[in-house]
Amino acid sequence: MTRAVARQGRRRAVAVLAALLAALLAAPAPARALGLSEEQELGARFALEARRRLTLLREPAVTAYLRRVGNRLVSRLDSRTFSYRFYVVHDTSLNAFAVPGGHVYTNAGLLTGVASEAELAGVLGHEIVHVQAHHVVRQQEKTALVNYGTLLGLFLSAVHPALGASAVAAGAAVQLKYEREFEQEADHVGLDLVRSAGFDPRGLPSFLRTVQREQRLNPTRLPPYFLSHPLTEDRLSALEQRAESTPPPPPRPGGEMELAATQAIVRVLTGARGAAVPAYRERLARAPESAEAQHLLGLIYLYGGDADAAEPLLAAAAAGQSPRAGGDHGRALVRLGRHAAAREELEAHLRAYPDDPPITVELARLKLGAGELKASAALLESALAADPELDDAEYALAECRGKQGDARGQWWHLGRAFELRGEFDRALSAFDKARELSAEDSPEREEVEREMRKVARALGRVR
Repeated sequence: MTRAVARQGRRRAVAVLAALLAALLAAPAPARALGLSEEQELGARFALEARRRLTLLREPAVTAYLRRVGNRLVSRLDSRTFSYRFYVVHDTSLNAFAVPGGHVYTNAGLLTGVASEAELAGVLGHEIVHVQAHHVVRQQEKTALVNYGTLLGLFLSAVHPALGASAVAAGAAVQLKYEREFEQEADHVGLDLVRSAGFDPRGLPSFLRTVQREQRLNPTRLPPYFLSHPLTEDRLSALEQRAESTPPPPPRPGGEMELAATQAIVRVLTGARGAAVPAYRERLARAPESAEAQHLLGLIYLYGGDADAAEPLLAAAAAGQSPRAGGDHGRALVRLGRHAAAREELEAHLRAYPDDPPITVELARLKLGAGELKASAALLESALAADPELDDAEYALAECRGKQGDARGQWWHLGRAFELRGEFDRALSAFDKARELSAEDSPEREEVEREMRKVARALGRVR
């Protein structure tokens, strides 16, 4: 990528995010002290707008891995205040941030930049504690600036520092920069959370050292993570000392390979396939019998659109017991039209890894194509129960409902698919048809109208 193209991309990102901020600042301000319901509303509104305005990397295999790590951490919280959701931003810089209400965003650059699963878990654990402890709201309650516009402006500034100017223009001359006491709490509680979830607590200080080195190598470019998470040598030393205070737990079985597989996919999807192919070929050449090396190169080919080259590598990786390789081999077989073999592989994978919504969707599509509507619908519903962000599952369920003669369900799920993809005009059109097909004063009609109001507000159309 040339510097001119990169600059153009950054300017486009600033313009898009500035438009997002302007839309959100038009919203009415709640009371100064935000309660749990207001925090949830704040996060839900940001997430809705982010689907339309931000470039999210919506590859299910990537978000599924992030969800697995994140949910492992969330499961160790003393009490779960929010339902947590995890997203990947299509941005190559080192950054992550969390929005009140449980919405956690990780940049693609951070995913490929971490050196271990422990580093990723450290960052996610830190962000989860910021949300769970209501740090943003507690911090801003000390000022007279607490309203939706201000807080949403802070998060947008965390995404891109140039948006700070928009916040100033809106009368909110502040940035999201956690105070020392909140960073310390997130550090200490976060390390305990990471350790209790079975990850090495040394991951967070290790990652922060990486961020610090990047800033030293290029002092004119401050890594975005520094902007909202100020780092001092004293803080980093204290983190390292605390992380070393107890023996680390053993690595999660298969965790490092799952991270490596996710990083390979992200590199392809963010435009780095040209450089990735030689690197992964060389890795396999050094260890030609390695199931993991076969798996990674197979993924590079699969997500680069070459299923023919990917299939034998992924078949060998699955035979060699590389973690989750069977599901990836099943994906390759689907792309090649070998549906009977794909079905067998996907079913075997789900017996080994039952909590894998993207693979569940792959299998459901095969059953849908074979006319097994009831079985397909059950699989799609289970996938969405595990991960409500799967737009492909909603789209397939719309097709399934249509074939079952349920027109209302067809339009409802089609609207949800469009909403998740940020195509809000198309979502409203589909929801409107679902409403027409819902009985007056029925729970189904209320559900549709509630969703329509959310989407209309995101479009600036008050309902």
